[in-house]
Amino acid sequence: MLQKNRKHSIRKVSVLGSGKVLAKDPEYRQAVELGQALAGRGYTVCHGGYRGVMEAVAKGCNKGGGHNIAVMIRGASMKANAWAGARSTMPSWKSRLFRLIEMGDAYIFLDGATGTLTELFVVLEMTNRGLLQKPMIILGKKLGALLRSLAKAPHFDLPPQLHFAMSVSQAIKLLRQ
Repeated sequence: MLQKNRKHSIRKVSVLGSGKVLAKDPEYRQAVELGQALAGRGYTVCHGGYRGVMEAVAKGCNKGGGHNIAVMIRGASMKANAWAGARSTMPSWKSRLFRLIEMGDAYIFLDGATGTLTELFVVLEMTNRGLLQKPMIILGKKLGALLRSLAKAPHFDLPPQLHFAMSVSQAIKLLRQ
């Protein structure tokens, strides 16, 4: 069972994933479905504001009638995606990441590239050090396989707040527990 943040229930979910995913990719469609499902259950979706998974989850959130918050880098050359809702701008990539971490009452990570891995490992380390007590869900095969492989190493700890989902419905079910 997921642990809820001790101070309050889950209202905002930070969704993290690749900015390189294209609209034709299955991961994009999954992120749209995720955004729509989160919105339909009343969660506010927090995301990075740009392309790929960030665009898809915002699009799905809008389709579901929900609210999304795009956390972006002030003065960055990239533009916000067309479905980005409220905007929060931060001065740097690092402050943007930590704002996304701070905003979320829970995290859902979709398969991604090095940026997603960086985000995931920062959240894992903060959790392992006791700085976070928020649920984390890995949605997808690749990140799940990577973490399960790494967990075989003697000193690589996966916190109890970390859960794996193979579908959007399973991820939502985990959030609601």
